[in-house]
Amino acid sequence: MRGICIAIGIFSTVAFLASPARCQEEPAKVSLCQVKSDPSAYNHKLLEITGFVSHGFEVFNFFDPACSSSAQGVWLEYGGKSKSGTMYCCGVTADKHRSKQLVIESIPIPLIEDDLFHRFEKLVQPPVKADSPFVLVQATLVGRFFAGKQIHYPKATFWGGFGHMGCCSLFAIQQVKSVSPKDRVDANPPD
Repeated sequence: MRGICIAIGIFSTVAFLASPARCQEEPAKVSLCQVKSDPSAYNHKLLEITGFVSHGFEVFNFFDPACSSSAQGVWLEYGGKSKSGTMYCCGVTADKHRSKQLVIESIPIPLIEDDLFHRFEKLVQPPVKADSPFVLVQATLVGRFFAGKQIHYPKATFWGGFGHMGCCSLFAIQQVKSVSPKDRVDANPPD
């Protein structure tokens, strides 16, 4: 009987230590300016970032007007089986679903599709208007950051390989923590 009690005790301890809630990775809370200033330091990290999201044709960017101007762009995409449907060149379609969960650089990217996600989706995907080529919202997002590859030009060096024409690093959204319509007059997306 004593051996059974010891075995149950050991099994219970192992089950508790291996539970998903205990092993769940916590996102690092950082600013978008920190990430843009040193993309390689945040490569593959789970992050929580507050910034502005611009969305439209060939645009699904994450930016912060407080950052010093930089050529470093950050493209967004949804994790899980949902796609943003952002249209841009090179074979990308407006499809909103993928058959399997998103995996980037061998890292699976889940997505929590709760009420906040659906509110975010409604705000960034409104009906298209001719006088408004893109929309702008403020959001706090949790996701996995992918720096991409360092690209060298004669007058600039930046990280890219994701998004329209490989313009940017990537922030793969896993959860929307907060979202609201643009509330800053100076929050205009970079050119």
